[in-house]
Amino acid sequence: MAVKKKSFGKTQSKEPDTKGIIKTMRSLDRHMEMLASHYQPRRYLWMGFIRGIVYGLGIIVSIAIVLPFLLAILSTIDWIPYVGDLISEIVFRMESAQRPY
Repeated sequence: MAVKKKSFGKTQSKEPDTKGIIKTMRSLDRHMEMLASHYQPRRYLWMGFIRGIVYGLGIIVSIAIVLPFLLAILSTIDWIPYVGDLISEIVFRMESAQRPY
């Protein structure tokens, strides 16, 4: 099927590039076969499990590092009426929870 294209008053006939399309389809088919041969469900499940554990541990460690610094900075804020009282209460409860009696 020829496609006719008009440009500047002239009609040009352009055939579709079937050889290029076939070459591209073969290349795509080779890539899909390669991807299918590398697919291993057990490995993907195991890696997802390990990724979840590392993600969870990362969150716990980052909270353990950031939260004390944040509380130390906020405990110095006594001049803000409501926030200072709230932070003082949090610090008091944390200190009382650490006491054995």
